[in-house]
Amino acid sequence: MNVASEMVIEEALARPPRHHICIFGGDAALADALAGERHAGTITWLPTDCREIALLGQRPDRGVVVDDNVISPDVVAGSVDLALLPAAPDRDLNRRWLALADRLLGPGGRLIMAGANREGIRSVIADAAAALGPPTSEDFRRKHRIAVIERGEGDSRPAWLTSPGIAPGTWREFTIILDGRDLSLVTLPGVFAGDTLDAGTALLLAHLDIRPGASVLDVGCGSGAIGIAAARAGAHAAASRVDLVDASLLAVAAAQENLARQVSAATPHARAFTSDVYAAVGDNRYDLIVSNPPFHRGKETDRSVADRLIREAPRHMLPGGSLLIVANAFLAYGRRMSEVFGHVETVAATRQYHVIAARDPR
Repeated sequence: MNVASEMVIEEALARPPRHHICIFGGDAALADALAGERHAGTITWLPTDCREIALLGQRPDRGVVVDDNVISPDVVAGSVDLALLPAAPDRDLNRRWLALADRLLGPGGRLIMAGANREGIRSVIADAAAALGPPTSEDFRRKHRIAVIERGEGDSRPAWLTSPGIAPGTWREFTIILDGRDLSLVTLPGVFAGDTLDAGTALLLAHLDIRPGASVLDVGCGSGAIGIAAARAGAHAAASRVDLVDASLLAVAAAQENLARQVSAATPHARAFTSDVYAAVGDNRYDLIVSNPPFHRGKETDRSVADRLIREAPRHMLPGGSLLIVANAFLAYGRRMSEVFGHVETVAATRQYHVIAARDPR
């Protein structure tokens, strides 16, 4: 459990038991600890990471309702009397949680929120005060800050509460250029690259070459640009089947929406689903595995996803299949790929990014 979650749970347990507690994001340890104290009649957890859901799933009798619908959670408006928010290092994602708190908290309901000073918790507390009311208490310790806010009924509400991507049930739209044409996509706060096409993905797309009838797996799909390029009919895309996976529920929700909007219903050969790298892929094998793998978890560098992507790729590749990744040049994934594959080449390179292809597992 991280420090923000520890602070939130300590504050929650210091208060009288509640009828309905709702946890916004956070980790499985927070939900598990709260359930273990039997501190509420109902505990609803709104997670954003399938890896955390799996951790809680190992303890199935904890009495936590896991609501994984990140677009429209199945929680009755006004039914929550205590909301817990271990703030993420993403102001817009926290604003989305605050907009949901504005909808779900009943009169007199409280929000307990905590986060690291270096991750902008002061701004998040200011946003919460503007949306719900001023803090009734605020403290700082362990390089973190915690605040408790009671939902008010003020007349003034900040404009961002109703902005696209922040208001529950809404999307943030953006446009990319694919095969020389504008392509409209949607995303959510908390999804990699936000409402832009990052330079690394753009470089990979420029060198994406798919054989007719190939099967493709996009690992760490984000809002789905790579998988959609593979699934659409056009110069780059002739895939017979495309699977898009990501550990983030927010990313998969955006990818599913983009597939529904941009891939013809007459050729339902593409799907997006949550997976911790290959965990939910099962025995499926592909002609091409493609990825812009994440190398951050929060503010920390974490190469574990990329390592698993490379190391476990051979067992998910068809004979003659290949792995294609784009990564920041300083990560030097080519050396790691050479330990697993007999043939590795740099397909494209800029000062910041390398596109690397590998085939012939050792």
